Amino acid sequence: MYRAINASNLTAKELDFRETFEAYTSIYVGDNDSHHNYMANFWVDRMADMLEQIHLQLGYSNLNNFLTTFAYPTGIPKDFYKGLAWEGLKYEEVKGWKNKTKEQKDEIDFHIDKAKYGTKNCN
Repeated sequence: MYRAINASNLTAKELDFRETFEAYTSIYVGDNDSHHNYMANFWVDRMADMLEQIHLQLGYSNLNNFLTTFAYPTGIPKDFYKGLAWEGLKYEEVKGWKNKTKEQKDEIDFHIDKAKYGTKNCN
């Protein structure tokens, strides 16, 4: 994000990103987590999509076997990847996290725990 907002000779897409980013973060002036708020509101679904697309290509066969055999026998759900995307954004100051219900937070933590448990025996 920093490269996109601080680059010189911006492309139209980068300029649009910077303007959107600056407009959004200006809402949270003085908020130490303005960048995390931005990511929580605009990037969780996109990060989940990217994680889902590259997951099988990462070569974590033990994790993949665990997930499809034990944790999610009918297939790995999109919520698993959303949980992974939320892992770095689960802070009280992040409004997207703070505004979630206990049930929503528990669901996200459930998927994160599955990933953590499944990586214990990965190489």
